[in-house]
Amino acid sequence: MQSEMQARDEVPGGAAPGSNISVLTSEGDGTPRLGARVFPLERWMARRHAVVGAEVAVTASLLGLLPASPTVVMVVAPDVTVGAVVDRLLPAACGMLPAGDSGSDTSTDTGTGTASLTLGVASPHPVRSATAGPLAMYNQHLEALPEALVEAVAVARRRGLVTAHGNAVLLLQPFVPATASAVVQASPARTVPVRIDGRWGLTEASSPADTFEVPADGDTISERLAWKPDAQVVADGGTHSVRLPVSWRYRYTLTRETVRRLATLARDAAVAAGRSLTLDIALGAQATVVLRCRPTRD
Repeated sequence: MQSEMQARDEVPGGAAPGSNISVLTSEGDGTPRLGARVFPLERWMARRHAVVGAEVAVTASLLGLLPASPTVVMVVAPDVTVGAVVDRLLPAACGMLPAGDSGSDTSTDTGTGTASLTLGVASPHPVRSATAGPLAMYNQHLEALPEALVEAVAVARRRGLVTAHGNAVLLLQPFVPATASAVVQASPARTVPVRIDGRWGLTEASSPADTFEVPADGDTISERLAWKPDAQVVADGGTHSVRLPVSWRYRYTLTRETVRRLATLARDAAVAAGRSLTLDIALGAQATVVLRCRPTRD
């Protein structure tokens, strides 16, 4: 563990003082040891796959290219009882988010005001193409995050979503209210079309999605419209399903202009990364934000 987690002045890229926080624990024989580490998502992570895993490393390498959501990375050491450090881990993580995002009020198109953050289990390895992998995400009020963090680490360990050294890696982001969401799969090979799945509201793998395929020329878009009676939206303490107005149920979630824009964004990212990617994207009234960027294996 000590060989993997470097001291602050040894971090590649020279992280600024105060930009990462170590949380100690005294489990077992009572001797203090490293329990977790908290970092803002930064470029140096692109060269530290063993510490942060494939998803975080690839996302870090593309920070100048993707409109990424503000993200804090929490690396929990193996065999650490998270409940013993959660009271220090979460304040440190929330304190790294931009002012006004941590616990601030947001709203959805349903008019429900919330104070939510999104906690996710980062994928330590490339996932199968066209899937998001066996991941868990929690949209929670700040008060509910301690329990969600403990459960997220348990899920990561139970499903083998840990780095080569056994670290569970979690991502904390401000919740992004989305009118629509998209999962985009792109290859650096120009002969492979970009595939986009679009849904109203938040991404839910089990819900119907419109599908689009965009070739390299961007002209001949292939479309398949899905019947979408429901959508996932943020609610107090998480998410819930709502019935959509009839006029929205058989209507494309994404315009052709948006489809082309997302395809170009994803293709450029895949070319820059030199590998296939799956991007989770939230489309709100004001901005388009990339929430997750996972390398895929063919």
